[in-house]
Amino acid sequence: MNPTASEIDLDLWMPQVVQNVFELMLTLPVCISDRPTPMPDERVSGTISIVGDRVNGAVYLHFPEPLARHATELMLGLSTADEADTASVNDVISELSNMVGGGLKSLMCDAGWDCAMSTPAILRGPACTFELEADTRTKLMNFSAGAETLVVEVHLKV
Repeated sequence: MNPTASEIDLDLWMPQVVQNVFELMLTLPVCISDRPTPMPDERVSGTISIVGDRVNGAVYLHFPEPLARHATELMLGLSTADEADTASVNDVISELSNMVGGGLKSLMCDAGWDCAMSTPAILRGPACTFELEADTRTKLMNFSAGAETLVVEVHLKV
């Protein structure tokens, strides 16, 4: 049997992972949203890569700037999001990306999809697009976090 990327249940796994990370680390409830939300033009995106013998991919967490600052305020115990400098925001978004990516990686390994994960990276600024190979599975999920929307983007190639 040749496994396919569809055997990796992103519809089940990603909401579970994202909600657990945000509730545990930020005490910020997030819920999956089926309302289409455009990707924020100006954003802070954290990314990790996943590499294995049978699967390769990437996970992106796209935060609008206000949500990135609020997450930083919550994680670092700042009194206002205005206290969060760029380096602090980058550190927090990196850590959240690392934890969400690590949660997905763990579930994949538990399901027999052995893989490793890169260190996180930060992308800032206007929206960008990715050119992917034709057989790459892409999943976009929107999560409501108060008045803001976090967009989680996953690319997988088997």
